[in-house]
Amino acid sequence: MVTNDEIRNTFGYIVREMREAKGITREKLAEFLELQPQTISSIETGKNFVSSEVLAKLSNFFEVSPAYFFTQKPRIINSVKSDYKQEIKRLLPLFSQEKCKTIYDVLLVLLNQ
Repeated sequence: MVTNDEIRNTFGYIVREMREAKGITREKLAEFLELQPQTISSIETGKNFVSSEVLAKLSNFFEVSPAYFFTQKPRIINSVKSDYKQEIKRLLPLFSQEKCKTIYDVLLVLLNQ
């Protein structure tokens, strides 16, 4: 059974991972979301949760589906021996329909090279 704390902690962890991967500070993210930097810290540590309005802003900022924030820890593929097909299959459902169309278009270009 999933607890409220687990949801907040998973959500916060993913927000922090995505923020750090993008190389932005809590202050910059707070500015975009129209929140205080302390609020971002509270979200990232699982102490606070977000409204649907903030969730929508986060999704737009990171260009992911809102569902992405509720999945297990994102994994970065570091190894040359990683199973890229499996990882792509795992990640695709997390993208919006518009992002999937963009990925499809990119793949078509790559196939025609």
